[in-house]
Amino acid sequence: MSSTRRGRSLAEVMSPIEDEAPAEAAKPVAGQGGEAAPAGEEARGAPAVVPVNILVAPEDRRRLRQLSLDTNLSLQKLGHEAWNLLLQKRGLPPLKPVSANVPSGRAAGRLRNGGS
Repeated sequence: MSSTRRGRSLAEVMSPIEDEAPAEAAKPVAGQGGEAAPAGEEARGAPAVVPVNILVAPEDRRRLRQLSLDTNLSLQKLGHEAWNLLLQKRGLPPLKPVSANVPSGRAAGRLRNGGS
């Protein structure tokens, strides 16, 4: 096993995010009342998004996947709906709508397999 280090540590990754967080929170996001967009990703029209991961049992993952197939909604959309229901129940405003930064792959999977 090599002693050379690959990538960055969690502390190295989080440090710039924590340093920028207060300044970024004060900046308006594009598409909200015609205000100016902050520099970077938002300036190109795409709102900043961050992942939220949860751990579930394998059988629950299968159930969620089946629900996704049955409703023809991505896990992203189902999760967004679930978080919004929780926030509504607690009297909090809903999440801002966002698009997945990576397509679900359902159409691509059909193309890869040669089917329609």
